[in-house]
Amino acid sequence: MKLLSLAGVVLFMLASLGVGVRLLALYARSRKLPELLLGSALLCVGFLAYAVGTAGKLLLEATPETRSLLTILGLSIECVGHLSLVAFSWRVFHPRSRAAAGFAVLLALFICGTLAAEVSSGQHLRYSDLEPISGPELPLALSARASAPAWMALECFRFHAQLRRRLAIGLADPLVVQRVLLWGVGIGASALAYAGTVAHRLVFGTGLRVHVWALSSVSVLGTIAAVCIGLAFFPPSAYRRWARRESMVDREHEP
Repeated sequence: MKLLSLAGVVLFMLASLGVGVRLLALYARSRKLPELLLGSALLCVGFLAYAVGTAGKLLLEATPETRSLLTILGLSIECVGHLSLVAFSWRVFHPRSRAAAGFAVLLALFICGTLAAEVSSGQHLRYSDLEPISGPELPLALSARASAPAWMALECFRFHAQLRRRLAIGLADPLVVQRVLLWGVGIGASALAYAGTVAHRLVFGTGLRVHVWALSSVSVLGTIAAVCIGLAFFPPSAYRRWARRESMVDREHEP
């Protein structure tokens, strides 16, 4: 049952790997910053951090030093990915805004500061064992990392609303409108998964794997994120036709 509940997490890892590699390959041709930031974020957060962190959990016979090192490495990779998300939200959605730049700096400091706190306090070891937390460091660090996908999701939904208004008068591509919405839902599901993890740590003190229902709920969110990310970046021809057909129906019903 526990293995089945991990299916969504595995799907999310595979989707992140596939899309991340594709975006980095696109960056190699275009040399544009958004592709580099988003590709790095997906690879770091969605694949590499999970892979390294899981190794730290599975190596039960390893020395405490080895498990600690793997956990710190996984958390560091994860934070690099979230810093890339923060930079993407700023540079793509608010490139000329000083307020957005300041907010991005504050989020970056929050993410880095809480990482340093959980490592220096030794609470990072609670990720690889079943011991309950003994301080606020982990919930704060998880909340900091949740802030990056949460900000991007809000920006995607805001941009999607703008695109829908343009679509109504024929000034936007319907497939682009759908893809922005899908990315917003996918990255929003990732933020919700972090929120669930924070809540579980605050209530029970331990990680999700001690309760199958908690792991399953995050697995469902991982499945949603994987499907949305996959459709946003690898839309099959049938989905493309459906998106354009639905756009035409919506425009016909506009007053």
